[in-house]
Amino acid sequence: MARLIPKVEFSDISVPSERRVARALVDSLPDNCVVYHSYPWLRARQLRHKLEVMQEGEVDFVVVDPARGMLVLEVKGGEIEYNGNQQAWYRILPSGKRRDIKDPFYQARRGMYFLIEQILKRSFLGEKYLPCPYGYAVVFPDCVYSGPDPAGAHPSIVLDARHLKTFEKHIKGVLQKWRKGHHAQSLSESDLNGILKGLSPSFRLLPVLFRQVEDQEERLFRMTEDQVRLLEFLQDRPRAAIEGVAGSGKTLLARAQAERFADQGKSVLMVCFNKALAEWLTSSLADLYKDKITIRHFHGLGADLCKKAEIEFYPSKDHEQFWRYEAPELMLQALEKMETRFDAVVVDEGQDFYPEWWFPLELINKEADEGPLYVFYDPAQNLFNEDDPSGPDLGEPFRLPTNCRNTKRIAAVCSKVSGIEIPVRDDAPQGVGCKVGTTDDPKKQQSLCEKVVKDWLNRGQLKPSDWRQLEFPAH
Repeated sequence: MARLIPKVEFSDISVPSERRVARALVDSLPDNCVVYHSYPWLRARQLRHKLEVMQEGEVDFVVVDPARGMLVLEVKGGEIEYNGNQQAWYRILPSGKRRDIKDPFYQARRGMYFLIEQILKRSFLGEKYLPCPYGYAVVFPDCVYSGPDPAGAHPSIVLDARHLKTFEKHIKGVLQKWRKGHHAQSLSESDLNGILKGLSPSFRLLPVLFRQVEDQEERLFRMTEDQVRLLEFLQDRPRAAIEGVAGSGKTLLARAQAERFADQGKSVLMVCFNKALAEWLTSSLADLYKDKITIRHFHGLGADLCKKAEIEFYPSKDHEQFWRYEAPELMLQALEKMETRFDAVVVDEGQDFYPEWWFPLELINKEADEGPLYVFYDPAQNLFNEDDPSGPDLGEPFRLPTNCRNTKRIAAVCSKVSGIEIPVRDDAPQGVGCKVGTTDDPKKQQSLCEKVVKDWLNRGQLKPSDWRQLEFPAH
């Protein structure tokens, strides 16, 4: 039995004449044959002035026989009549009336040439012909064909009710008539696969990277119940320390707390360690908060204060000595000469702050060491401060134990690399598979990173400017 595509029950084929032909083809043809039923096609047709319009059609059956070739069949059921003088085709209805129908031989021919064009384009680019015999025929399953041949027809490509019981023999005979001398009779495995691929290409629709990122961000950048509960719990506390694992949303909570202070009418200073993070936080602020929240990285804050106080602020050759001891001392001198103060201070990346840095940060608060102060930190991310950072005494820290900013697959890979289990939210997206590349050569590391980023920008259609505006629920 031949394979029918799509795989349906014969009873599901609604047109009785096509149902009979489908059964005859499947039952009579060998197992290695493939029969396509109701094959649709669509192409753009160019008219004058370079105007393109879509043209659609359908082929009743396509038979692919590896031993003999490809045959397109047009089926016309019921009682059929042809008027040679008018070259018109009719179907005779039960009432005796005639209904116009399309020329079945023209339909079969047009469908065949479209399929050939499609298969060549998909599988045999550059070739002019398929690597096998191919042709078309018209089937009248309810009639016995008699009379002269219509224009564009020939007895060898006409099949009727008499042929259905021995369909394989007659399909073979039609394909032999279409055989051209330079064609081999049997298809090689690669040629057969090419024809089948051209008729029914397999593909998988993968979301482009930037859409995946947007979808995952939408899910990951919602505040978790733990975060919302923590902010609500802390809303009456002027000072607090929040310790969170990597990806627990500390930066987003820090910004949310800065906005909450601003909503209370306070002037707010938000300080972090990383300059790029400070720039991003500044760019992501809603217009409502741009005049209420000042965001600086610690080094930039020191430079700003000393400039306003007209104090020289130049890093010495010993950068570590300058930034740890000299910079905070210069900031204290600047604050003694200035009236610049804030109602509340929020610190992110607190694990990277030297103990000496907290003195100017406390003094810049209008109420000094009793003023509103929130510090967000993660001891495991202490990259720049080799000593154990000791910040202000803010009591027992509140903890965020769950990574809620990464997909499950990223967290799993990071857990394996670090040897530390990273808990993630139950509703976190699965994410795409992760690839880990390693090399000891710095140049190769750079090359690998550049290759990945270029793939994101080109095939993934991400943009360097794709910094997302992160939204929080109303406070």
